Amino acid sequence: MLDYNDLTDNEKRNLRNALSVERIHQFYLEDNNILIMEAKELFEYIYILDIKKLNDAVNLIDRILEINITTEDTNKNVMEKLLESKANVYKLSNEHYAYKEN
Repeated sequence: MLDYNDLTDNEKRNLRNALSVERIHQFYLEDNNILIMEAKELFEYIYILDIKKLNDAVNLIDRILEINITTEDTNKNVMEKLLESKANVYKLSNEHYAYKEN
């Protein structure tokens, strides 16, 4: 997991824009259940750690098989497509994402 101060200025701006806030105070992310992670770490947190039985794994594979690739997506991998398909995931850069837990 990353700290807000670990982000670049551009990533910080992207996060503030995604959350529609002017400033992010010291405890804002924690108070609002927002995590900042690298793409692979967030993918594992959302998808892989929840797989507890074979049926869950099959459902994830089915979701991957149903992904529609468009011309805008030619440089994206499956992990990026899955992360960006969730409404509570905010892309900060190609490497970093924010996730608002329910």
